[in-house]
Parts: sequence; C-alpha cells; structure tokens
Amino acid sequence: MKKRLGPSDRLYPMPCPLVLGGTMEHADALAVAWIAIGGATPPTVVMALRQSRRTLELIRETGEFTVNIPRAADAAVVDYFGIVSGHDHDKFAESGWTLEPASVVSAPLVAECPYNLECRVLTEVDQGGSHVLVIGEIVESHAEENILDPTGAKVDVELLDPLVYIAGSREYRRLGEKVADAFSIGKTVKPE
Repeated sequence: MKKRLGPSDRLYPMPCPLVLGGTMEHADALAVAWIAIGGATPPTVVMALRQSRRTLELIRETGEFTVNIPRAADAAVVDYFGIVSGHDHDKFAESGWTLEPASVVSAPLVAECPYNLECRVLTEVDQGGSHVLVIGEIVESHAEENILDPTGAKVDVELLDPLVYIAGSREYRRLGEKVADAFSIGKTVKPE
C-alpha cells in the first residue's frame, strides 16, 4: 500500500551542478538542485532559482549562463557554493576553484568541472513565490577527454561520476551501476 505524502519538491535523484552567471571579470555561481533538460530541439535547460540570488542577477545582466557538472568527490566545494551568498563572498577566491572562458557565451566555465554547458536565456517564468524558472538554450557543451566513451563522441557517465542531490534527506550521492540499455530492454516485454 502506498502512503499519500502531499505535494512534493522531490524527484530522485536530482543533478547538482554549479550554475554560473557573469563574466570572466565578475562571476558568481551557485549549486542548483532544481534543474533539468527541458527539450531536445533546441536543446534547453530549465531551472528554478531563488529570486534573491546574486547569480540570478548576473544571469539577467548578460542573458547568459553556464551549467557546470562537478564530480561526486567535489561535494564539499559544491555545497560551499550553495550555502554562502555571492553578495558577501567571492566564492572562487575562497574555494580556490577557477574560471575559464566559454567559447560562445560571456559567462565563464568552472575549470574543475569536467562537463559544462553554455546557455542563453530564452525566457523566465515568475512562479509567484520565492523562485523564478529560467529556461535557457544550450548553445555549446564541453567535456574533458578523459570522461568520453571510446568513440570520443559521448560522455561516459561512470567516468564523469557526477554529484547528485537527494532532496528531503539532504544528501549528496553518486550514481550506481548501469541496469540496462534504454530503448531496447523494453522490447523484451511481451504484450499479453
């Protein structure tokens, strides 16, 4: 039997990237749990950002941002980026993490993150509360060569070892083992 839990902000697991706004000269980033791919054509990302965040202010100034995927081993630094305010702290100077120029947008990439997306804001949706939805078009992506599959064309998620967030229990985790190949295992299910 299932128990009703009421409306929830929990979907398991959630990625935990660093979203960065600004420029090489003036940037801020924060850890974002409420983020997802919004579509494929064009490739888009959708995220909910708290209205008070400095990173959102910088995204609004340029209309651009980057999404930077950290490794699970970097949970402490990612958590730091999420718990201190860019209004009061230079998170990059304090953490020792570095910026590198993006190739298409003005917002830089986080050098320590092995996978990065460059995005341009398509629209914002005010939810009437503490958060705003930002929808961005992904205009470029970058991956360290050591996380690519043998063909060099796709990210090997096991090599990436991305940090994920478990809402509710407030835990950081890493992904587990591969279970099956999508779009093929379902062919083994026979209709009655």
